[in-house]
Amino acid sequence: MENSLCITGAKIIVGDDGQILDNAALTIAGDQIKIIGAVPENTPVIDMAGKLLCPMFINAHTHLGDTGAKELGSGLPMEKVVQPPDGLKHRFISHLDPETHIAMMRHGLREMLCNGVIACGDFREQGLPGTRMLQQAASGLPIHVRIFARPKEGQDIQLLEKEAEEILEFSDGLGIRQITAYPEFFLHKLRKQYPKKILAMHVDELPEYTTHSLQTTGRSEARRGVDCGMDFLIHLVHTPKDDLTYLIQNNVGAVSCPRSNAILGEGLPPLGIWREIGLSFGLGTDNIMLVPPDMMGEMQAGGRIACGLALSAAAMDPLTLFKAGTIYGARALHLDDQLGSLAPGKEASFIVYDLNSPNLTYSNDLIASIVYRATPADISNVFVRGKKLAEWPIH
Repeated sequence: MENSLCITGAKIIVGDDGQILDNAALTIAGDQIKIIGAVPENTPVIDMAGKLLCPMFINAHTHLGDTGAKELGSGLPMEKVVQPPDGLKHRFISHLDPETHIAMMRHGLREMLCNGVIACGDFREQGLPGTRMLQQAASGLPIHVRIFARPKEGQDIQLLEKEAEEILEFSDGLGIRQITAYPEFFLHKLRKQYPKKILAMHVDELPEYTTHSLQTTGRSEARRGVDCGMDFLIHLVHTPKDDLTYLIQNNVGAVSCPRSNAILGEGLPPLGIWREIGLSFGLGTDNIMLVPPDMMGEMQAGGRIACGLALSAAAMDPLTLFKAGTIYGARALHLDDQLGSLAPGKEASFIVYDLNSPNLTYSNDLIASIVYRATPADISNVFVRGKKLAEWPIH
């Protein structure tokens, strides 16, 4: 088998259901997983006894543009930190030259790779120039970046449509700040014109947003987002339970960012209710200026918040959170045919955990330990597209 490698002796988390195989073998051919099972003849073998192979994580909602503003505005509310046009984030970005801004975003992408993240869905401000800057930042890095660009708000409808058309030629879709950012008829029109592009939107992030939407339209922001044809919605901190069910009925995805919601004082997402009603969800770390792009930390926060809000240790289970950080996030970004789980035919991108590291030694439930205890310090190695991360020119 040409350009192949077989890893033996490790535990492997396989498939979308997260089954753990003991003392298993995973064969890589090129940049893909060829076989999980028998060891092929005439194939180089690496013994990884004492290790755990885990799919790399999917960061389903990020804002890479503010990577260089870490902890800027700490302790201030959302409208003063990230609300356009005068939030600290936007004032900071407006003074950056393109070369510096690209370097900052590239740093954020490298940080994600080192933390075991293989893909992200980024809400990219600054229209088409912002899209091109992020594409330059990602150039040569082995990370999948879904770019959801954003046209300028408040402009004439003809100019808005023209800018959206230009953006959608080069991006993966649109990342909409809020349902009030653009006319709803415009969003309906875009959905019909661009059926293969991904449309995503922040909804019900603050209680006053939900209250205003209900009072003026009789519908929450989430329900309006579904009706406008969004593929997935982000935050849903204050979405009524019936409207969460509406997402399920219309096959619309959800993404939660519990740490950013908490640090901005927006409230806590009721993930226990999401699990109870069967709403599958991805996870995102949101603004890098507020939260490190580490999905293990996001899973930990999500689980603790869910159980704490529900006053029940059974409100959330580790496997659901693990899927939220892997396969469910991949589905939201339309990458689940390549990423999100380890299976033959998928990309050979996985984390190698050291089972003798302080956090994983004595574990009685490895999925639970990854979700509730592990940190990047427990990572022994990262394989990206069949090669060790150190072999990629990521600097």
